[in-house]
Amino acid sequence: MKNFILYTVKLLLVGFLLLYLLAEFSFWSLRQGNFYKPSFINNTLQKEQLDYIVLGASTALTGIDTKQLDKITGLCGVNLAIDDTGLPNHYLMLKHYLALSNQTKKVILVPTVNSLETEFPQLGNNDYRFLMFGKKHYVRSYYSNFEEGSEWPILSTTAYLPFLGWSYYNTELFFPSLLSFIKPEKRNRFDSMGNYTYPDNNFKLPYSKPILDTVYPLNPYYTKIKALCEQEKIALFVFIPPHYNENFFFKDKVKVINFSDFLRDANMFYDPMHVNKVGRKKVTSALAEYLMQ
Repeated sequence: MKNFILYTVKLLLVGFLLLYLLAEFSFWSLRQGNFYKPSFINNTLQKEQLDYIVLGASTALTGIDTKQLDKITGLCGVNLAIDDTGLPNHYLMLKHYLALSNQTKKVILVPTVNSLETEFPQLGNNDYRFLMFGKKHYVRSYYSNFEEGSEWPILSTTAYLPFLGWSYYNTELFFPSLLSFIKPEKRNRFDSMGNYTYPDNNFKLPYSKPILDTVYPLNPYYTKIKALCEQEKIALFVFIPPHYNENFFFKDKVKVINFSDFLRDANMFYDPMHVNKVGRKKVTSALAEYLMQ
């Protein structure tokens, strides 16, 4: 019986060690590559001084073409938006960008209206993409704030027990880490300047009178982003991209570049919230003209 217990303990220790090493390898590999944007910043943009960066979710990722914008304006910028995220993630992305000794003159923040109006924000589905940097204090603190009081603080504890987050998000972390190890230049659905586009779609509906919605910015992370920009002397631009058949009106002295009703042709949309490739080109040209004023 004693030998059996010793054997079981050894087996568990070996398994624990293997999991620990596999997780550390995955996170190391992801940090060396460019697959996810936090690593892309770490390896490609480190110590860059840009004119602007774009922060946001899928509407920013697919709604602004920084290559086209730079060509028109003569500026130099990058799209750091991550799909399926909210204002908390945009704040973390800005913190991460600045923590790696990068600088920017402007931030073009593209929040979704739902995220802007959320008084009690939660983690987005793709917030795990910062886990490879979980030992950095600002990332660990970010996860801890959302997991406070949780029985299973998986993300924040990953800083000490890396196999926790690695196991929970195994598919999204392990296989990309292998790809990053083989092809460190490989990126996950974004080009060399962080852009991605949706294809043309058969989204075609007749345009009627736009729906008017009043937006109240309640998300505390909007205030945090604004305060961080002021602290770093960065000009903050809040950009609302086109929405099909919707027009937003903003309260509480929020200064925005409001393009919500800019496009009325359904052929320029992938779906009601996202422009397609043709729509993105028109939106980017108009945004460029605004920034050059």
